[in-house]
Amino acid sequence: MDNYLSRSKQLLGEEVIDSFANKTILVIGLGGVGGTAFNALVRSGFKKFVIIDKDTVDETNLNRQILFTKKDVGKDKVEVAKEFALSISSDIEVVTNKCFVDENSINELANYNIDFIIDAIDYIPGKIAIAKYALNKNIPFILSLGMGNRIDPEKVTITSLNKTENDPLAKKLRYEFRQENIPLSSIPVIFSKEEPIVKQPKPSSMMMVPSTAGLLLAKYVIEKVR
Repeated sequence: MDNYLSRSKQLLGEEVIDSFANKTILVIGLGGVGGTAFNALVRSGFKKFVIIDKDTVDETNLNRQILFTKKDVGKDKVEVAKEFALSISSDIEVVTNKCFVDENSINELANYNIDFIIDAIDYIPGKIAIAKYALNKNIPFILSLGMGNRIDPEKVTITSLNKTENDPLAKKLRYEFRQENIPLSSIPVIFSKEEPIVKQPKPSSMMMVPSTAGLLLAKYVIEKVR
């Protein structure tokens, strides 16, 4: 018996929580946003995951990336994330892939029966490839936009790409999707309405905004697959 899910079942009902166990969630990027989303979904009763991240844990990740501690520095993020999931429940299945997601590697996703895709990477061509793949395969998905250089968690929201503001990444994506004649209204995104408080090539970040985004993503997944 999964006693760790008893409070969740009180809230959403046993049938709903039990149904999560049969859904496969793909999380691409396990940083501040994706790591929190993965954490929340693991604790919510989802038991099948494909996780993709090419990076190892760096000490600079520790101020905001919820899955990692000092003992994990130097380890592959996907392996640490899998270990975390199994520490919650031994019944959870996690397929790990340490790769770079772009238009050349995206078709490898066809090897998995995916029910929802969370994009939490920074690489624009990768985001475009993910969205195009999901739209083509009719897989529900959402793209995470810029959460760095911001500090106000109350400004994080979910909408479609055509309704974003104050986000340089969104501006670039809008241009790219228009070039490919992909309707912006068909691209669900999570973004922050807050204007960046610093502007520099390498984003600055604390835990509040990315983790808020991750929790909202988990809620969005639950709404879409239940």
